[in-house]
Amino acid sequence: MTSQTVTGATPPADDARRARYVARVLDVHDHMSLAGLAEQADPLYLARRPDGLTVLAVPQSQLPERYRLAIYGFRLAQYLRSRFASDRVAFARGLFAEPAGPGHGEEIHVIGMEERTGAILRYVSVIATTDTAPLPVTHPDRAPFPCEVAHGINLFDHVPLEEPVDVREVWEIKRLMQRPSQRDASPALRLRLSLELMLGFYTVLAGLSPRPRFLVGDGEEGLAVRRLTRSLGEITVIEGTRPSLPEDDLLFPAYVERAVVKPFVARVPRGAEMERLLSWLRRALDATNPLAGFQQLVGRVNGEIRRVRI
Repeated sequence: MTSQTVTGATPPADDARRARYVARVLDVHDHMSLAGLAEQADPLYLARRPDGLTVLAVPQSQLPERYRLAIYGFRLAQYLRSRFASDRVAFARGLFAEPAGPGHGEEIHVIGMEERTGAILRYVSVIATTDTAPLPVTHPDRAPFPCEVAHGINLFDHVPLEEPVDVREVWEIKRLMQRPSQRDASPALRLRLSLELMLGFYTVLAGLSPRPRFLVGDGEEGLAVRRLTRSLGEITVIEGTRPSLPEDDLLFPAYVERAVVKPFVARVPRGAEMERLLSWLRRALDATNPLAGFQQLVGRVNGEIRRVRI
């Protein structure tokens, strides 16, 4: 009797080792703490609530290395759980934290955490361009944002602009995620945490110089994109792209496991419009009924999705 080898098949022993490795990574980051971060960094935003919730925003350039690894480890763990990150790539490279990818400029981490334990509860980040010169976003030689690399387009070739915009006025929103235990929290608590994170996020955007004009990114329309309409009035979704990453890229499953991932360009409110949004967020948080406050916010923003097919 002869045996046959199936090309590309993985021996069961390798599968078991990889599974154990991933389990250890998840366990390590389930117990990782950001306690003391507010004192060790210089937050762009810091809100400590009486019930022990802390929301803060810290630029990557101000993060001590151990906190950067903890944050990037949290990101890797959540993406491994959701299968948006490749366990094969993580195992082969011995990763315990998400590596900083190419095309990665300054990054601002917005974190909702439990003050007592330092556990990350909710998280989102934005990244800036890597270009050092203020090139127009339509310039053929500007550095692409990561979502543009995956979709193979310059987003601003397909979204009309009323006036010139340079790369410093655009940020990419990434990695909106939560701790798994938050799924078991009460709806009111989850809603409040979302509002707290939104308040921190937009307060930070309002304080950047130059002020952002647009957020770019990608996601499933029924999830990430739809969530943004709760706080942003104008979002343009580009239809017809075929996003992908090489199979040796840690995040290539993100474009395999999700249904239809679409890139988008969202206009960021500025000036008085931003102040109104921040005021609405504070009112929603102060409301006796969090759901009613949230519904009022969504009604006031009245977010709209526009579409461009390519």
